[in-house]
Amino acid sequence: MISDIKTYKLCYECISDEKDALAIKGLAEHPMEILVTEVQTKDGYVGYGESLAYGCSDAVQTTVEKILKPILLKEDEELIQHLWDKMYKATLRFGRRGIVIAGIGGVDIALWDIMGKKAKKPIYKLLGGSKRKIQAYITGGYYSDKKDMEKLRDEEAYYVRMGFKGVKVKIGARSMEEDLERLKVIKEVIGDKVRMAVDANNVFTFEEALEMGKNLEKLGVWFFEEPIQTDYLDLSAKLAQELDIPIAGYETAFTRWEFYEIMRRGAVDIVQTDAMWTGGISEMMKIGDMASIMGYSLIPHYSAGGISLIANLHVAAALGLEWIEMHLRKNDLRDKIFREGIPIEDGYLVVPDSPGLGLTINDEVFERYKCK
Repeated sequence: MISDIKTYKLCYECISDEKDALAIKGLAEHPMEILVTEVQTKDGYVGYGESLAYGCSDAVQTTVEKILKPILLKEDEELIQHLWDKMYKATLRFGRRGIVIAGIGGVDIALWDIMGKKAKKPIYKLLGGSKRKIQAYITGGYYSDKKDMEKLRDEEAYYVRMGFKGVKVKIGARSMEEDLERLKVIKEVIGDKVRMAVDANNVFTFEEALEMGKNLEKLGVWFFEEPIQTDYLDLSAKLAQELDIPIAGYETAFTRWEFYEIMRRGAVDIVQTDAMWTGGISEMMKIGDMASIMGYSLIPHYSAGGISLIANLHVAAALGLEWIEMHLRKNDLRDKIFREGIPIEDGYLVVPDSPGLGLTINDEVFERYKCK
């Protein structure tokens, strides 16, 4: 029985000097901010989840504490799908996307953490998975006044030395010519054995994305992520039809229903989703199964704290996926949220094999990184 639910707003400021195109263009600021949800049970189990909270942690916290918590207390924590449906249906009139789904996702991850601890198994095994290592690509190449072309070279060379076989570079904040020059320099550094993808963070118009896509094809770019606004599914489908480079996305979509439309319309070639955005592990598994049925590959997205990364890793292992996204920017909400380090072996993330999420929460971060 669920006896209590607590939430912690965590902020890490030192990451803000590196920005994507949305932030550079003044369309969105992305502070490194997460909401951690702690679910407690009457018999002493505790589980942790993470919610998307870029600039909206107050709203997500209120959603969890004032709306979701009252309908979850005294419920059986093992009935995870029942509880997901209960939260979703109770918020239909003002939810279905965004802040409410982020809140549901944090609770859902925490419930799976508890289920694993009770069963004495890691989450990926509860989900039927067997794969223990997932190849990671590293998202970098962010824009920064402190990063000239030489430092960009050094950054990408570091990823290669660490054994990663894929990198992703931010584009869209500068002229097309400048971005293409940056990509050419990176291509020289990483060579032909390391894949290079790009991420526009939704800033292009259709015409700009089409032109850029044709240039990216000449460079042999792996995939073109979120070229245009997520809502323009028909235009994204047109891009996917007219370009040979695979279109990837849309991390900014929520739940199986939105992803069904993305796939049904052929708006992407590669599906990207994230447990902290889309409604937790339960919903991410449904999206993954649907992608498999409809013939799409899936690469989990990642951008925030360590709990969501490990949750995504368990889902990737359960679904038998080939790739997962990873960042190596300095981020204590990823690197210090657990007492153990996140294991990386020659470019692969190793799935924890201990019960639940498989890593031990370092609760000192709740005070140290509490949002002011």
